[in-house]
Amino acid sequence: MKNNKINSFGFSTLLLSLSSSAFYGTFSSYIIYKTKTDSFLTIIIGFIISLLLSKMVLHLFNKYPNKTYIDRNKLNNISIILYIILSIFTYILLSLRLSVFLSNQYLVNTPNYIILLMILFITYYTSTKDIVTITKVSIITSFISIIIFIFDFISLVPEINIENYYPLFITNPKDIIIASLLFSIYFTTPIVFLNTFKKSQIYDLNNYNKYYYIMMITSVTIIILNIFTTIGVSGYSVNNLFDYPVYTTLKRIHLFSFLDSMENISIMLWILFIINSCNINLFFIKSIIKDYYKISQKKNNIIHFILLIISFLISIFVFKDEFNESYDYILIPTIISILLLLLQFISNIKDRLKS
Repeated sequence: MKNNKINSFGFSTLLLSLSSSAFYGTFSSYIIYKTKTDSFLTIIIGFIISLLLSKMVLHLFNKYPNKTYIDRNKLNNISIILYIILSIFTYILLSLRLSVFLSNQYLVNTPNYIILLMILFITYYTSTKDIVTITKVSIITSFISIIIFIFDFISLVPEINIENYYPLFITNPKDIIIASLLFSIYFTTPIVFLNTFKKSQIYDLNNYNKYYYIMMITSVTIIILNIFTTIGVSGYSVNNLFDYPVYTTLKRIHLFSFLDSMENISIMLWILFIINSCNINLFFIKSIIKDYYKISQKKNNIIHFILLIISFLISIFVFKDEFNESYDYILIPTIISILLLLLQFISNIKDRLKS
């Protein structure tokens, strides 16, 4: 029976991709633009808030190992709709952002929709597998990503100019608060996805909290050090000129003189995170629909495929190719995440009152 289950470590690695995927191509430039050299303070405050939110969600995670969050909530239809909308929007924004990046930087003569179709096909195929396969892929990509990150960080440290970190505390406190709250919601959203999964399928559930916090700390460490090198190498004012500040910073890597364009290897970190995160989003959409509506696997695959087509059409006809990193593009996922967290908070309060 153990072969049909997963372990806590593998399941927790999903958090690394979900919490890091949007940072490189979207949230990094937003944080730097809004809070400048105070980006470190913003992320630390946001991380502390996310720890408090995560503790609340983990309480439900551990209290009902045989049920999903959707099973527990009385407002099932609303929860289902919110989960699916959040998953679809997250999937669209990540896959579209990656396709636009690849089109602009590497495949300039290839239409964006062709690259997007390739991403959709890869992620759809992987998402049709079971949770064991998803976690195995996640473990492999997590280890590769961490190795790439360590290489990048060591390579960029000599390029850092300490003067780029000054002056400090120049950001309006209101901007710091808003950016910190957005980061905390963005960073807590992954566990909302994970909480749709029946934890009874994890054979060492008692270790999950430990691995969850390890992955959470690992993820925020990668994010903070990325901000540290991005601002330290170029300064926040220069980074604001670029659509992909982290990628632009990676171009400064010159560790091996016989290799050109090392940033093309380093950017695999972001690509792996996004592909894996898209896999997870599609997988949980399929799982939610199947568990709640009790439909056959064949019907579920058809619905799954239709949702994928809808995502593609929205990406092509609703969003512009010039995917500007602004508050507007993260507003809808943030609002939905807040609503889901509020529903979980209400559920948590009801459980405490009953006990």
